[in-house]
Amino acid sequence: MRQVHRAEHLLPGDYMQTGFERFGADRPRAGEYYARIEHVEHIERPGFVIPGADFSSKLAGERLVGVRIQGMPAPVLLRAGDHHAADAIDEERQRWDRLHPTWPEAFTPIFVGGKLPAVPPWAREGTAGPKEIRSSPGRQVERRPMSFEKPASALCVGDYLQTQACRFPAEDMGFDEGFCRVEWIAHIEGKALQAFIADPDWAGGKVTLANVYGISGVLVIPETVLKVLVVPNPERLRNDLDGPWRKKPYFHIDGATEPNENDQQRRDAVLRPLAPADEADLYPSSFSSPDDRALFLEGVTGFRPVPVSRLPWPHRLSKCHHFRRLEAIEKTYPEDWYAGQVAHAELFARLTPEDFAACPYHQGDWTAIAEAATELAAAELDDDDERQRAANAMEHLEERDREWARALVQDPICWDDNHDSLTNGQHRTCALRAAGVPYLPVEGRYLPDSDPPDAVDARTHAQRTVQGFWHDVLTAVLGPTHPLVRAAPLMVRFPVLRRLLFSARRHRE
Repeated sequence: MRQVHRAEHLLPGDYMQTGFERFGADRPRAGEYYARIEHVEHIERPGFVIPGADFSSKLAGERLVGVRIQGMPAPVLLRAGDHHAADAIDEERQRWDRLHPTWPEAFTPIFVGGKLPAVPPWAREGTAGPKEIRSSPGRQVERRPMSFEKPASALCVGDYLQTQACRFPAEDMGFDEGFCRVEWIAHIEGKALQAFIADPDWAGGKVTLANVYGISGVLVIPETVLKVLVVPNPERLRNDLDGPWRKKPYFHIDGATEPNENDQQRRDAVLRPLAPADEADLYPSSFSSPDDRALFLEGVTGFRPVPVSRLPWPHRLSKCHHFRRLEAIEKTYPEDWYAGQVAHAELFARLTPEDFAACPYHQGDWTAIAEAATELAAAELDDDDERQRAANAMEHLEERDREWARALVQDPICWDDNHDSLTNGQHRTCALRAAGVPYLPVEGRYLPDSDPPDAVDARTHAQRTVQGFWHDVLTAVLGPTHPLVRAAPLMVRFPVLRRLLFSARRHRE
């Protein structure tokens, strides 16, 4: 459970959210994404904020809230609005945190104009801090990833910065817990620094502003030494690169300048040590299949030609003209998610040309539609305006077929290699199968250097899918050496045998 407080309502003793979920097989630990606030200061009408048009900047012009959080290398100027705080934290951790503060106990303002909050604070019900509970520690990590130290001014976008140096008990912390990616940086020095920081000596001549994933505000880091991961978890890094990044400041501070990214990278290359050859391998993998992991790490997202026979069978064509026939087939299958897809394949293998023609999704020249869509997708990938105009015109198609062809590119069939279901385009894929289309443009994740396998005739593909399923069922029920396992074709041909199989299985159980 989480509490929600506006920035100006947060108090020392609250455990504020300081991170979002880390991608990886190393599961989150109890209380991981929350840390204790030690100091709060309010800055009324801060003169160092440049008024802006966005909501956060307008509120920042009225009031800013700075917090100093246990284990964090710098104070945070919070964005305006709501912030999450933990409802309950382990009692032993709370006791340890109170006895081991990481900021000086006496309050002194960090920011020009900073003061202790008014007493009592703006309307807030209840007391500071979460409930005390008992939580079980996670599995201890034997070896942690290597980190190195660099000056704050050398921080780079993309670094995995240690934003949480401690969490009790320390041995319970996850592999890369406390390290989060840096998404934006800027520097303040000189006169602008004097107008921003109450004690410029504290800053060491320069502060680095940083947006860090999971922190709802900007870190204001003095020129101190920071810890950064040498080699982040490659799966987490891949996931983060595909996710949203905040590349703009929450509010504009007078005198803040963004450094040259290339200069920062060159400086980082001098400071960053070599890691052990097996450093990336110390992280447990989220994938049981090497192929799935390779697709995740090395794949790209976009259009590519895919054999229709590689695409999964539908899992629920509720708008299909023959849906009642499908439901009757499904009743002969075990209750299993994949069994529903196999039932769709069986229906497809049974349908006649007249059956397909009765369904509105099949009324079109799908061979010509697929060819036109493939050319349009290729033209867009080529970034050739003239070719795109010609491909988009599709003057040889009827108006409805033209709409279908454009939809295959503008509202594409979405499928990642090796995935077991489609997220879009089930009816269209059925129509393309029935038309005998071998390949079609599909949007999704794939390995760029891999060649698509040969296409298989749709009806043959359907029959193989159904027969393979029942072979697996017989193997699971009777054992791999039982002679009746070879009777899978009979299970396909005579559905009544399926009922006998399940009846015998229930009788044994």
